[in-house]
Amino acid sequence: MTTIHKRGISLLTGALLLMLPATAAPAIQASAASLLSAEFETSNDSFSGRGEAVVQWTSDEAFNENCSLYVSKRGETWHGAIRSAGSLLSAGSTYSISAAVLHRSGEPVEMKLSLQYSAGSGAEYDKIALQTIESDEWTVMSNTAYTVPAGATDISIYMETTSSKTDFYLDSVKISGAPAVIKKGDANGDLSVNIADAVSLVKFLTCESEEIEAGADMNGDNQINAIDLALLKYNLLNPPTSTVSGDWDNYQETASPQMLQVYQDGVARVGNTARIREKIAKAQSGDTVTIGYLGGSITEGGSASSPSKYYVTLASEYFSSTFGKGGNVKSVNAGLAGTSSVVGNMRVDNDIFAKNCDIIFIEFAVNDQGSTRFQKSYESLVKKCLMQENQPAVALITLCQKSGDSNQDWMQKIAENYDLPLISGKNAVMNGIRAGTLDWNRDYGSGDDIHPGDGGHKLISEIIAYYYRQALKSENADDSYEIPTKEVFGADYATAKLVDFSQLQNFNAGSWTRGNGSYTKNGGSPMKFSINGKGILLLFQSNSNGMGAVNVTANGKTNKVSANLQWTWGGKDGDVGYYQDTAGPLDIEISDGGSGNFVLYGIAVIE
Repeated sequence: MTTIHKRGISLLTGALLLMLPATAAPAIQASAASLLSAEFETSNDSFSGRGEAVVQWTSDEAFNENCSLYVSKRGETWHGAIRSAGSLLSAGSTYSISAAVLHRSGEPVEMKLSLQYSAGSGAEYDKIALQTIESDEWTVMSNTAYTVPAGATDISIYMETTSSKTDFYLDSVKISGAPAVIKKGDANGDLSVNIADAVSLVKFLTCESEEIEAGADMNGDNQINAIDLALLKYNLLNPPTSTVSGDWDNYQETASPQMLQVYQDGVARVGNTARIREKIAKAQSGDTVTIGYLGGSITEGGSASSPSKYYVTLASEYFSSTFGKGGNVKSVNAGLAGTSSVVGNMRVDNDIFAKNCDIIFIEFAVNDQGSTRFQKSYESLVKKCLMQENQPAVALITLCQKSGDSNQDWMQKIAENYDLPLISGKNAVMNGIRAGTLDWNRDYGSGDDIHPGDGGHKLISEIIAYYYRQALKSENADDSYEIPTKEVFGADYATAKLVDFSQLQNFNAGSWTRGNGSYTKNGGSPMKFSINGKGILLLFQSNSNGMGAVNVTANGKTNKVSANLQWTWGGKDGDVGYYQDTAGPLDIEISDGGSGNFVLYGIAVIE
């Protein structure tokens, strides 16, 4: 490949800008771009073993140049060499696909170049090329007009046989056609943006070439001219600091096809990737990145055998070792057993925002319930995180009980509304169990019906790692993110902040008894204070029996709050004391609302 130095490109661009008027506008034509040329000269070129097959590049045989890929230990005919092609091929589009194969079995072998994909109900398969290959002869199998099935996702190509289990060699795998991903600046369709694209664009503008890829249209006016060349030159000489490094489009997954399906099920949504890509780029540049995890007992550690086995620890270690630089990745475990998103929404300021977390994972699908109290609190928490000044990347984690019970159904609606990633432990585990890949007791659980053991924590961390890799693929790249104004259940409490009792105006404890950071109801004299806002949330000790209630009166209106809650986890819980649509001065009294104990840990003011 010809190498052009930046100085040469700069001079050439200047000359072209003088020669070509900005109005010159050759039409964009879809070309047969070279999307893949795997020659296996120094690596496996992102191919891996399918089934039990082992693949390794070797210099023993070669169709082109010096090396090829050796595929051995094939226990079944479908065991072979496979490569993800989701960033290369798109559903409904047509491509030219070819591969050279060689075997030394001593007899003819029917070989098959195949496509594996998902159409919404598990893996499906399609023939790209089928041919009988004579022994000891390199043969090129090809289909010059292969159309990917409509609706196909999770696309991979692989080489297999129809009846023989012989070892074979694979070389010179080529795919050409219109790129599945249009990447701004990618003038030659190879999914990267570099000087080669400037060369292709120069040749197109000087009529040396008649075709160019749509990515050459830098300013989006559906025309290719000298302005696009100038913009491409500027971007090459001034790359954005938020650019992620690494060829993640060609990352080679090492998991078995069965476990890869578990990971794919686990990433129910990739969501908008602008923020997570920016945070990863920040880590790669050497800046400090802090990852926060907010949730219940599973996030706190669940039933893992040691802190080193927590999913929080494992996921953070993956991020640090993969994207970090010089120990610049920190993590905050803000899991608290027995708490829901109602409490999480009140805790997040002190436990996550105060630590300046760049990435925030939220896990409450097991502890929450389906009522409005939880739905509004969860959505308020999500929106509050998104609204922070440092623009953190936010991801939702939805786990489940052994029965499959989870609050994922309504939480997913929030993920969809805010275009956020959804790490679905429920989908991964339940689908894996149905497929026979996973067993709750052996691979996930800790002995009870809720908490993951070491294996479950490891699985959650592996799904998070898989999410990172998917977010970095070109096909999932987003340049920006805007918080939607539309809400699902309501984010009324997104401005709620816990305040110390001493910060409340005109505070009078009445007959409430002060304890260690709390007040306990004791007698008939109400607690009184004043605020300016829309209302308050109460943070209190809960239980399913023996707890009492209080009456919250604001400006003459009274609401009853009970700490005797069904399906509680016996820890801290919360509820709305008073709420109105507009902010204003409120005089509040909290008085005895019934027999039983009531321990008040805090007041959150809804601003």
